[in-house]
Parts: sequence; C-alpha cells; structure tokens
Amino acid sequence: MRAIKLQFTDKKYLDGLLNDAEFAANINYLNPYRLNDLNLALFDPITQHNALDSEVVILSKFARAIKNLFFPNTPHNIEFMNPIINQQKGGLIHNTERIIDSTDIQITDFSFTIRQ
Repeated sequence: MRAIKLQFTDKKYLDGLLNDAEFAANINYLNPYRLNDLNLALFDPITQHNALDSEVVILSKFARAIKNLFFPNTPHNIEFMNPIINQQKGGLIHNTERIIDSTDIQITDFSFTIRQ
C-alpha cells in the first residue's frame, strides 16, 4: 500500500472536501488520514500502481471534486501543476491559484502505525 501526502494551500479546501459526504465516500477506500489543517495522507491499496500512477489517480479524484465544490461556474479546469508525462505532478492549480501545492509520494515500501 503506497502513501501519498497532499499539502493544501488553504484549510477551507481540505475542510470542504472532507465535509462533502459524496466525496468522502468516493475516497474512503484510500483510507484518508488528516495529519493537520493543511495535510492529508492517503493510501493507494492497488499494489500494481507505480508511484506516479498512484499520484495521478488520487489527484484526478481531488481535481474533479475541487472543480465541482469550489469552482463549478468558472471556465477554468483544475490542472496538474506539472503536466509532463512520467514526472511527478506536484499538486493542483485552478487558473493561477494553487490548491494543492505539493505531493509527497512513498517510493519504497514501509509500514507504520498511526496512533490516535
């Protein structure tokens, strides 16, 4: 299971996404874990995905939800910060506004325990 950490630029985006029941149900299989006001860890359970596949899958889900929840009436789409194939996408932008400004991808296998 690969971990991906998303860093949001504003807590309103993360709050809004996690408070949307439909979106929360859509990402439930990724076992989202909120690290703090701006950071969310997700865990891709599909072991065949390589690191960049996991990032694209997760960011694509977030891009759709961000567009629908926060920018439904704008002509601009949500885009990857780095659209180059076979490179880390790094986050999401809308027009020129950064929404997710960094992604950390687990490259090697490791295990850890989250205590609450």
